[in-house]
Amino acid sequence: MICPHCSTAAKYDWRTTSVIKFDDEKESLGTELSYATCPNCEEIVILLQRGEIFHDEIGTCHVNHIEWQKMIYPKKENFTNSEDIPKLYLEDYEESIKVLSASPKASAALSRRLLQNILREKYKIKEKSLAQEILKFIELDGIPSHLTNAVDAVRNIGNLAAHPTKNNNTGEIVSVENGEAEWLIEVIEALFDFTFIQPLKLQRRRKELNLKLKKVGKPKMK
Repeated sequence: MICPHCSTAAKYDWRTTSVIKFDDEKESLGTELSYATCPNCEEIVILLQRGEIFHDEIGTCHVNHIEWQKMIYPKKENFTNSEDIPKLYLEDYEESIKVLSASPKASAALSRRLLQNILREKYKIKEKSLAQEILKFIELDGIPSHLTNAVDAVRNIGNLAAHPTKNNNTGEIVSVENGEAEWLIEVIEALFDFTFIQPLKLQRRRKELNLKLKKVGKPKMK
């Protein structure tokens, strides 16, 4: 997961409360809190998750086979710098946000497919699996380390090697780890910023500067 506080990719040691709410319609379902501390910045992250009820060895109620999950602390704000992102990619991103609360599995599938589309179409990387494409991406020159680390975390924390469906059929809806869907969205946002937003922002600033240079009779920047 990528920490929503410090943006560092790390493996979290998740702990859970007992079930805090039982489903009114399905007796087999319940909701609990899952929480962990970032090993880098030591800030806490809290998830609310719903799944099938089971009892541990001392009889405490917990949930597994998570079907719904939402980050409740820190509260995530929507990504707003979208005007420079091609509609083709933005639609999948926005859909992954919309379905996140109802189905983290579906959200993660959309994000994995989107990540693969960007690597193939913008970076011209096409391999047999997403894991292999990620390895090619992190070897590219000119990619900042914070971004290569974040994208590589998709391969490592998502454990793609152990999940052929995630790795080879990126759009398939399969089980996800705690916080995986939210973390995938963070990776996509970082990739959007580097791939689309920052180059266009720099281009606009260069154009503005050249207009100023022209007014004072100086040569343009190349």
